[in-house]
Amino acid sequence: MRRNALKLAVVLGLAAIAGCVSFTGADPTKRTLGTAIDDEAVELLARRHIRSADDRLAESHINVVSYHGVVLLTGEVETAALRDAAERAVANIRKIRAVHNDIQVGGASNLVARANDSWLATKVRSGLTASEEVKVTRIKVVAERGVIYLIGVVPRSQGDAAAEVARDVFGVIRVVKVFDYLD
Repeated sequence: MRRNALKLAVVLGLAAIAGCVSFTGADPTKRTLGTAIDDEAVELLARRHIRSADDRLAESHINVVSYHGVVLLTGEVETAALRDAAERAVANIRKIRAVHNDIQVGGASNLVARANDSWLATKVRSGLTASEEVKVTRIKVVAERGVIYLIGVVPRSQGDAAAEVARDVFGVIRVVKVFDYLD
């Protein structure tokens, strides 16, 4: 617990120092150091809020991903009420602009399924890297139970191209776009 508090303090301190720094020029699709740090802080706070909201949530398999203030929740919980409680737990965290809750109701995925998800995400990232239409550095890839989530800030054409690349990867069941579109 103390270690997480120290990590959070460091992240928030760096965010305060680097909040306005941009290493990327005027390109709105690139994240500044401050934005990346804010996203990490949001993820840490969201996990903490979820765990403290209900003991059953603390024992559930829930992933939190943040990109430019958009939060994606994935994983599994026992009931729809717990799914909603997880979303409520993070909804009022500062710096969160939107919450996309795709937590499934059911038993937790096993280690083999999670390893498969890691492999799928790697294959999708590789496909995005090879694509000339997609700037992979502006997209996070998350996999959960064979579903690929694409999150980032992109033009609509890049988002569509990224989804096509992901759909073509063997083993992908479904692709969910969680993009902020520039156009």
